[in-house]
Amino acid sequence: MTGFRRRISGRILFAVFTILLFVPVFFMRTFPGRLNFPETSACLGALFMYFIIVRLISRLHLTSVLISLVIFTLIVFGLAVFLQPSVSEEQTEPDEAVHDSYLTKKLLLLRDESSEASGWVDIQSDIDSLAASGGDAIRNLGLFDGSGTLGMTLGTLGDVTSATAEVFIRTIYAGSNIAQEDSIILSEGTLRESEHPLKILALIAAIVFSIAIVASLRYLVLVERRKGTLLWFQLLVITLVLRILYVSLGLEDFLRTAISGISNSEILLSISPFYVLLFIFAFINSFRTDWAHYLNRWRKYVALAGALGVLILSQSILRFYFRGGLTITSLALGTLIGCVFTILLIFSSVTFLKILFLLPSARLVDRKLNQLRIMDGLGQSIYSTFDEDKIVHSSVTLGRRISGADRCWAVKLDKEGFGFWEATGRNPSEAAFPPEWNREVLKRLEKAGGTILYNRYPNSPLAAFAGKGSPVPGSLIASKLKIRKKTFGILFASTNRQFGFMNESKGLVETFARQVAAAIDNARLMETELERERYREELSIARSIQESLLPGDLPEIENVDIAAISVPSMQVGGDYYDVFPIPGGFYGIAIADVAGKGTAAALLMAALQSALHAIAPGMSNIAGDTVQRLNSIMSRRMPDDKFITFFYGVLDPTERTLSYCCAGHDPPILAESDGTVSHLSEGGLVLGVKADAEYRTTTMKLNPDDRLLLYTDGITESMGKETEEEFGTGRLTDFLTGQDSLQSRFILENLLDRLSSFRGEVAAFDDMTLLMITCTGYTEAVAD
Repeated sequence: MTGFRRRISGRILFAVFTILLFVPVFFMRTFPGRLNFPETSACLGALFMYFIIVRLISRLHLTSVLISLVIFTLIVFGLAVFLQPSVSEEQTEPDEAVHDSYLTKKLLLLRDESSEASGWVDIQSDIDSLAASGGDAIRNLGLFDGSGTLGMTLGTLGDVTSATAEVFIRTIYAGSNIAQEDSIILSEGTLRESEHPLKILALIAAIVFSIAIVASLRYLVLVERRKGTLLWFQLLVITLVLRILYVSLGLEDFLRTAISGISNSEILLSISPFYVLLFIFAFINSFRTDWAHYLNRWRKYVALAGALGVLILSQSILRFYFRGGLTITSLALGTLIGCVFTILLIFSSVTFLKILFLLPSARLVDRKLNQLRIMDGLGQSIYSTFDEDKIVHSSVTLGRRISGADRCWAVKLDKEGFGFWEATGRNPSEAAFPPEWNREVLKRLEKAGGTILYNRYPNSPLAAFAGKGSPVPGSLIASKLKIRKKTFGILFASTNRQFGFMNESKGLVETFARQVAAAIDNARLMETELERERYREELSIARSIQESLLPGDLPEIENVDIAAISVPSMQVGGDYYDVFPIPGGFYGIAIADVAGKGTAAALLMAALQSALHAIAPGMSNIAGDTVQRLNSIMSRRMPDDKFITFFYGVLDPTERTLSYCCAGHDPPILAESDGTVSHLSEGGLVLGVKADAEYRTTTMKLNPDDRLLLYTDGITESMGKETEEEFGTGRLTDFLTGQDSLQSRFILENLLDRLSSFRGEVAAFDDMTLLMITCTGYTEAVAD
């Protein structure tokens, strides 16, 4: 922050110091033949002001710089008019106070050597003759001849070019002689007027705005910077400084004396070498007008008018300069203004001619730029949204602009056929074609390679195929919305007039349609990915619900070995098992499978577990009554397309009995110690189908070494890798009866290994839940 403040303070001090450099001009007079302190100080101030204004101008946009350039020129023109001295017919001798000034000596020189004035008139006549000859020579080169409209255009350009050449020739000669020739007859009042503070202030203001013009030209020259561009402009500025020194130090007479020893040509003697160099460097830099290509057609028209206005104003200011009206107060500062507007005259002339040549192709360039902007807009729509409908809406809007059509619309192709998608433009209802017509268009697109163009649609076969009542546009373009062998629909564009599209429009619309198809494809891929992500989140939620509902550690029951395993699948189901104590020394044993997958199944399982734990402690040890009550509760909460298979048993470890009710669940398998196998299937309907359903209870005695296996359908429906058959109840029964171990955990782990070997690499499509009860104590075998 401190460094920033220091930089700001330094810039302010530099600006104040620059302004103070102009102050001596107000209090000290200037003298010819040398740069005295006031002019030297003001010239340094102008140099420092250039560096300040260059930084300010560089922050503006191209349009702002062009507008500023015109405004600066108008301001300097107004100041130049104000600086012109009053011319009086009554001539008087200057008083002693001003006898030693440069302007007084100039007045006396014009009086005493009036006989030589006619010589300068002859030189001016020769200059006019030479300028006219140069203009005629350019006009007669044969580059501007032709017939018809082209001939008229070339003729106009020839006239403008020859007139510009005449202006340049006169400028070189007149500008070279500004220190030797002054056509204004000055009076004593005029001399006093030139030293008025307001005149000096106006001169300084003109200097500041002239410097701003140079900075603006620097900006324009460097719009497209190439190797050597800055160097050529720096040479121009250096030549400008040398021209000021050359005139202010009175070196013209010295050089003319040297030239007179070689040639006595008055035309040659009247040319200033530094002014010619200034003219040459200005001409070289004036061709750095690539910024004109960045203007649209209407801005080119405005820039053309602005260049013409600046050209006229520059000539007017130079006339003041050539007459000596800007050099009365200070020869150095007046020369600076004159040189700046010599440069501006050349810039505005070349700019005027270049824009004039660019205008015939301006409409085409604007169209190409507009197409590029539209393609960029389409790219933004691709990356800014993945909403398919928004992409199509933007596409038909941009498609109408890029093709120059009266209307643009799109039709969607899906499994059900063609359907209207989106339309925009004049009378979008005219885009309503029958589905049969869209199918015929698609066939023709397949044959044509993706895009078709009918510039006389009413005479085309498609118009006859559409039938009566269908729209009849004058011209039609159609292109498939296709990418990677996937066709999403067709993009149409039409005009009311025949031959409304150029041939290049066909390729442009085809490229545009591919971009639209890519955007639609990206949107659908993203939607698919979002659905997958939502599904993964749903599975994660369902799995967390399922894991929270399953019991952690199973209770330890005397003479009973209990173990359970639940293996979740990729698609979380609604498997549930539980073993929990009931008042009276009983234990509830439950296993269930909720129809469906994901969060919905997990939530139903949570409701089941909550209801079971709420009602089981208050019910009797008759399992059927508990299931009937549970069914009544769940039926009120269950969606129509959902149900629950459920098995519930009440274990009495004292009496060694099991009271159970099977509500549509896979019947548990009981492998008794004597080799008998039975399935516990008695009970009733699945839960949630009928609220008043009745459920039966069965009670049985458990013998030592009896093994009861409860399971869900994920076990029996596991598919084999080779046979593609289900594991089935038969294989499960054979496995259970073939086990010698009485450890429930060991049996369940062996069963999972057997299932894994059976499936191979085939993934499990459902949860697999197992609950094993093994009796280890002695009981009597009694059935109820």
